[in-house]
Parts: sequence; C-alpha cells; structure tokens
Amino acid sequence: MTFPTTINTMVSPSLLTKISRFSDGGVLAALLEIIQNARRAGAKRIDITQVKADQGLVLRIRDDGCGIADPVKFLALGDSGWDEKIARSEDPAGMGVFSLAGHHVTVRSHPAAIGAAWQVSIPPHAWESGQALDVIPSSLDQGTEIEIDLPEAWAQQLEQSVKSAARFCPVSIWFDGNRQPYENFLHGAVRIEEWEGCRIGIFTDKYDLHREQPRINFHGLTVCCRLPFVSDADGGRGWYAKVDIVDTCPIRFVLPARKEILQGAALEALCEACEAAIFRTIAREGHHRLSFAHWLRAKALDISLPEAAPWLHEWTPRTAETEGVPVGERVAGEPMILMPADQTHIEQAVNRAIVSGRPLGAALVRPIDDFAGYAWYNAIPRVLGCSFRIERGEGDICDYGADMEPPSDFRSGRVEAISLEVAVQGQGAPAENAEVIVLPTDVLIMPPDRWTDLEEVIILLGADSTITPGELAALIEAACFYPDEDCDADSYHTQQAAFDMQARFAANMLLLGEDAAVLERVREAMREHVAWLIPRDRAIRMQAVNYLVEASFADNDDISALSAAE
Repeated sequence: MTFPTTINTMVSPSLLTKISRFSDGGVLAALLEIIQNARRAGAKRIDITQVKADQGLVLRIRDDGCGIADPVKFLALGDSGWDEKIARSEDPAGMGVFSLAGHHVTVRSHPAAIGAAWQVSIPPHAWESGQALDVIPSSLDQGTEIEIDLPEAWAQQLEQSVKSAARFCPVSIWFDGNRQPYENFLHGAVRIEEWEGCRIGIFTDKYDLHREQPRINFHGLTVCCRLPFVSDADGGRGWYAKVDIVDTCPIRFVLPARKEILQGAALEALCEACEAAIFRTIAREGHHRLSFAHWLRAKALDISLPEAAPWLHEWTPRTAETEGVPVGERVAGEPMILMPADQTHIEQAVNRAIVSGRPLGAALVRPIDDFAGYAWYNAIPRVLGCSFRIERGEGDICDYGADMEPPSDFRSGRVEAISLEVAVQGQGAPAENAEVIVLPTDVLIMPPDRWTDLEEVIILLGADSTITPGELAALIEAACFYPDEDCDADSYHTQQAAFDMQARFAANMLLLGEDAAVLERVREAMREHVAWLIPRDRAIRMQAVNYLVEASFADNDDISALSAAE
C-alpha cells in the first residue's frame, strides 16, 4: 500500500444523511433559527400563525425582510449566502434552515433585488436524500414565508416557545395577531458600558447567578456562560455582568446550535471587560467591602479603588446548634480586637467573662481574613487563643482549652476560682511576644470529646458565682444543644424541649441541691402532663412513693390555700 503525498480537508456527502441530528428537533430551536435569518435579512416584523390546511395544522412564519436571492444557497449545507458584512458580524453557519429537517416545509421568498418571487416544497425524506426539488414562481410580494406541517408535540409547545423566542429579540414578533412582549436584556442594570459591539450591563445581587442563567443575548438567542462575579468579602453585596450583543462582536459561538461560547482569547477579553466594568461601577459608589485580592485586581486593571470601609461586626458567641457565624452590630471608629472562631462552649464561656464592659480595652470583632492586606485591618490587634485556669484547691491547678479533654477526676460543681487567659498579639508584634490578659470568670462548661448525654458534661462554678438556675440552664443549652437530624430522631421542638428540661434540672442540682431540683422537675412534669386533666376550679392532692401514686380531690380550704399560693 502506498500513501498519498498530499491530503486536504473535505466534507463527506454522507454528512447530509445525518442532517436531522444537527438540531435538537424542538420548535423553539427552529423558531430561533428562522427568526435570526429574518433579522439578518433586515426584517422589521415577523408574523407567526397557525393555519388550518387539508393536511392538518400548518405553522406559517412570514417576515418583511429583503428575501432570499439564491434558492440554491438556501439549501446548501454550510453556505449561508450572506454578504461579507453579515458574515463578519454574525458568523452565520449556513445550517439554520436544517433545524427543519424531517418536516414537510414550503418556502416562498421575494428577493427585493430581483423583483420576482420563488417557491419550493421540501418533503420530509428530501432533507437527507439530496433529491432535486422543483423551484416554481410564487405570488409572494415581500420578504420570506415558511410553512411547516405542525407536529402535535410542536403545537403543544408553540405558544410558550414563541414568547421565549420573542422575549429579547429586537425584531417585532407577532403570534396569531398579537404582538409578543419584548424585554430589554439589560433591564435593571445599575450601569451599562459599551464594548466591542456589545453592551455590558452590571447588576447587583447578593448571590452569584447559577451557571444555567442566561448571561449573553445574541439578538434574542440567549446563552449561558460563566462571566465574572465580584462580591463583598462579608457577603453583603455582589456584582455580576450580562452582555447584550448589538453589533460586530469578537466572541464566537459553538456551531451549529449556538448554545455555548467558544473558549479562547475573545472570551477571555470579554470576561476581563466585564470584570473591569464591575470595578468601575463599584468605584463610582466611592466605598466598598471588597477583599484585598479584589482591590489588587482592580488596581491591575488600572481602576483606582479606596480601601474597604474600615468597620467589622462585633463578636458574639456561637451556639452549638448554629452552623453559621452570628452577625453582631457594626463596630467603627473605635479600638477593635480580632477574635477568631473557637469551639462553641469556649466561646460561650469567653462571652460570660467579658459580658460586662470591655475588659480587653477594645471591642471584640469577628475577623474577615479576606481584608488582610488593607492598612487599617493589618493594624488591628488579634486574639491568638483563649484558655482557662481552674483552681480546685491549694496547688491543684489545671489548664483547659479548645480540643482538650476534661481531666478524668473532674466532677461538676464549685471550684475555688476560674480565670480566662487571653493571648493578644499587637500590631507588628511577633506571636511569641503576645500579651496575656487574665480575666476572672465564674462558669465553665466542658463537654467530653464524644458525648451523647448531658450527664457527661462537666459544669464548673466559681466559688463566688451568682449565676441563677435559669441563666445557667440557658448557658448549658447554648453551649451544648445540637439537634439530631437523623430521620429516626424526634422533631426539633421535641428534642429542644427535652434538652431544656435536662438543662434546668442540671442547673437546679448544682445551684439549689438535689431535693429542690427533684421537686422542680416534678412540678414541671405536672404542669406539662397532668394539670390539663384536672377540672377547672378543682384541686387534687397527690402523694407518690416509689411507683405508687395516690390522688384525691382536695376540699375547699385546700383550694383557697392553693389559690393564695399562686
């Protein structure tokens, strides 16, 4: 076997036999292709109607454009027949009409340059067979008219498909005598810039648009594309771009469907233009909360932005059931200290120690690491870590911090003293030179690494703690309660109510003693499960020993005594 000395690219005639697979076969795809061709032909109005014919419903699409001068090129795969200007600005593929492949189609056109009309009918099998089709004279007086035998599936989707095709199309589209609504693709933009034949609209939204949201409009054909999204470092606002193509544009589409943008230098240039437009929009506002990385990117694009507004959210402790970080009040114009996130029970204990005043000499604020690099942010002192020192007696001192197991001999109850030690790193100071600030505190909750019951949690109280049972119960719940989301678990309300009852019992045990705690729990159980059974204005006297319960109605004197007690 010998090999040829030269080869060249070519299109195999067998490609024509697969032409029906060049489109998704839906009515919307067909409408979009026909509308695009009519627009290129200079049409100002397109009428779409359903017509009853002998063979059934027919979809008729008629425009007032310049018509099709050459019937041969109309059905030439890959040869669009458009002039050089249209070919350069629109990048037509010469495949649009083949979105009708497999359907019985009649085409009539009156090319204005010739002054006479022609007509051709294409049976379903002719699209892939390449058979000769007769071109005959037509009485059409203007533009182009296409009639398609309307399949049932198309008929069901037709009205909505016409609305979708007309929504962002600059050509007036009518359906069964009604003008279809038109919407400016960039409606709602806070600012619009012109770029390379496009209009770039900048929009604000807290969240990035989903990838499936249309971001580019090509004369009514919308395309999904990942374009730049810029957001505040603290999630306050976001900016994204949408692009409306109005003239010659360097970007190109993946053919023939035009459902994707071709990757390459042109798309990269468009993304950069969108990014720059976003930063210019932000610059006009005069303030922002962008990350330092975004600030540097704007600078690289020759856009001058001020530093992010110098304020942070006040630090507030997280609760065990809260996955996100709570947002406190704004702190600005006063000394601040960055307080990093810690384990929930540690944060609750720290908050207890600093609940009154500002013992660290500044407001604790939540750090936003994306601000690192700004001069004002770099100057804020930072808490490097927190730990607790527990004194149980002379010489019996224990340190406790995050990710540490409580000592095995610890039991819930009062200790001589508890203190919070906070390591604060000042501006420009190395971590080893951090200042350690010691603050007295009165409560420390220490859950073991793996625990399933509140009885396993160690609760320590300082000797002089004046916390009330209600305050302690609330602190226990904030530090420890996390609902089980398993499908076999009780509802959140049931779990929370059960934990709340356990927390109150534990608090009463520590602060009031076992007898008072048991009596209060019995009263709670009576209020919750028994009181509603007692007739109104009656009283019941109960006595319980072990599992034997006696009950009897009380006399009137007892009722009066109970009423007075309330």
